[in-house]
Amino acid sequence: MQKWLRLSFWGLNFGLAGMLVPNLFPGGVLQLFDAIRNGYWHARSPAFSDQPLITALEWARLPADLAFILLGVMPLVIVTLLTYRHACTKKFVKETIP
Repeated sequence: MQKWLRLSFWGLNFGLAGMLVPNLFPGGVLQLFDAIRNGYWHARSPAFSDQPLITALEWARLPADLAFILLGVMPLVIVTLLTYRHACTKKFVKETIP
């Protein structure tokens, strides 16, 4: 069970870092510059988010999202289910043994 938790820890951290570096930080900086130049309303509009560079940055985030889900969330779900099953069997054994 410890290896699943270790995998989940690193999967979540690498996934979050992978989301931050290629997508969230550069997109936020570009959005900030656009808000300064054209106003907040333009930076939040589809005219900004439909630009090819912003769309490419969103697609660059896909591998990090997959790492977050497959290497971070799924092992955590497995550990949770194993722990729950283990707790239920212990409770059942306690109740049946006088």
